[in-house]
Amino acid sequence: MDKLLDFDRLKESQVDNLLNTSFFLKGNFSRIKEKKPLSGKNILLLFLEPSTRTKASFELACSALGANVIHVSQSDSSMTKGETLENTLKTLSSYPIDALIIRDSKDDSAILANSIMKCPVINAGTGRKAHPTQSLSDMMTLIEKGVKLDELKICIVGDVQHSRVARSTIFGFTKMHSEVAICAPRYFQPNDLDMNRFTSFTSLSDALEFADVIMALRIQNERLQGLQIDLNDYVNNFRISKELLKKHSVKFLLHPGPVNEDVEIEKELIDSKISLIFHQVENGFWVRASVLMNVLEGGI
Repeated sequence: MDKLLDFDRLKESQVDNLLNTSFFLKGNFSRIKEKKPLSGKNILLLFLEPSTRTKASFELACSALGANVIHVSQSDSSMTKGETLENTLKTLSSYPIDALIIRDSKDDSAILANSIMKCPVINAGTGRKAHPTQSLSDMMTLIEKGVKLDELKICIVGDVQHSRVARSTIFGFTKMHSEVAICAPRYFQPNDLDMNRFTSFTSLSDALEFADVIMALRIQNERLQGLQIDLNDYVNNFRISKELLKKHSVKFLLHPGPVNEDVEIEKELIDSKISLIFHQVENGFWVRASVLMNVLEGGI
């Protein structure tokens, strides 16, 4: 495995290997950390969008494995002076970098980076298109709770149209033979995906009746591009509440974060027994460490 751009470029066996490595790292990290397996590697984090969970976990994984970490953000790059992403990448490709981790608001930035850089490229979230390490973290979290992916029914609820996590979830979980559905108002349903990949609901009650696991998504306000929505109507029809969940047999609740409390889910659900939100955050570290080890060292 020499890069991670999205699930559509991964084989099922590669996903299995990434997950197995994640679990191995989690169970043996003190021993592995002592060896500093990525010592001497230069890893550049090119984060052109705000991030807490993904950036922190990638940075911690790089450091814990012994790599040198270099940061470039939008505000401290020459992109603020008008330089294009393409020319920024050409500049960075001149340096002895062993891996580039990229996050950007544009859909195809990781693909562009892969075409320019001389080193492996890892997608840390690009546009509406892809966030593969988030979906790997979600898979790890569910497997840890005893879920068999090939028997899973998972429903994504919320702003699917503008969500990179939704797309990676659809591509990733269907690759692992899960049954995937979405639930959203018409204006948040995707218009660029193969509808044969998933079931589509506009009724939250119907979606909860279908699903073993619910993934709630925030409204992507930064990507709405002038779309006007009635927030009260949205909350009344699509917010996941404790009372509503009592009527159904949903086992677990996921959310990639950040959570807008009392919009997509009730605040009290965040720390409820069925919530795996902070388990997802925890496992994000192990998955991203696994990606680094597989891309740079061929695994453990």
